[in-house]
Amino acid sequence: MRLLIDGDACPDKQAIKVLAVKYHVEMYVYIDYAHVLEDDYYQVIECAVGHDSVDMAIVHEAKMEDLVITQDYGLASLLLGKGVKVLHVSGMIIDADNIDLLLASRYISAKQRKAGQRVKGPMKRTDEIRNKFLNNLEYLLKSETIHYRSE
Repeated sequence: MRLLIDGDACPDKQAIKVLAVKYHVEMYVYIDYAHVLEDDYYQVIECAVGHDSVDMAIVHEAKMEDLVITQDYGLASLLLGKGVKVLHVSGMIIDADNIDLLLASRYISAKQRKAGQRVKGPMKRTDEIRNKFLNNLEYLLKSETIHYRSE
């Protein structure tokens, strides 16, 4: 298992790194050239600046059993088709049971914005949301570590 992160808008990279080190998981953070990021543990993958360049790089590189952290439902949908596990930055595990509803809500929000309607943005990131995210990340990393050790 590898941990791939859609890094342009992902919070808590240092806390994620702590868990990756704890569970001995390779970590890759994908960013575009408009951002600067360096670290001694994880590898930074720089992508072209442009619409969906980071997303397409992640889709291209992700393999079955990888875990991707993103808040992009379109990217999540593409990854689920490859057998990749997806965790939203809110802590929600995105899977086949909820992706259709998430994509539908994204579509409806886009239509409302085009029609000039005001659409609520994402909730403010609270300590509760951060804790849920980190707890679910640790759960996924721990379950994969146990899975691989038992084989």
